[in-house]
Order: sequence, then C-alpha cells, then structure tokens
Amino acid sequence: MKLVFKSNNLVEISWVKHILGSNDIEFFVLDELMSINEGNISAIPIRILVKDNFVDKAKSLLNNELKKL
Repeated sequence: MKLVFKSNNLVEISWVKHILGSNDIEFFVLDELMSINEGNISAIPIRILVKDNFVDKAKSLLNNELKKL
C-alpha cells in the first residue's frame, strides 16, 4: 500500500475517492474518523492509499483531473 493523497479537507478527500472509485482503483482511507472527531485540529490528515501496482495510475489520474480545475 502506498500513499497517493492526504488532506484535512473533506471536499478534497471526497473528490479523490470519487475519481479513484470511478476508475475502478481500490483504495483505503486512513484516519478519516479520527480527523472528523478532532474537528479543527489539522495535526491528523486523512490519508488515501492504493495497492502498489495502482500507484502510478492513481497519481496520474489525480494529476490529470487537477489540471482540469
């Protein structure tokens, strides 16, 4: 498992989850509940990980979608 994205912004996390899910990339979200429970404390970012063999594809998709914004 490799980290492909981390943020405290729930909108960004939702966006990344949508892009990965729409492209059939299995992902895992870490610290989502911890970050929500702690509210405004930004010390605990939400992290999104994918399997090693999907890291390049996931990063490429996210970078391409970011350019469209």
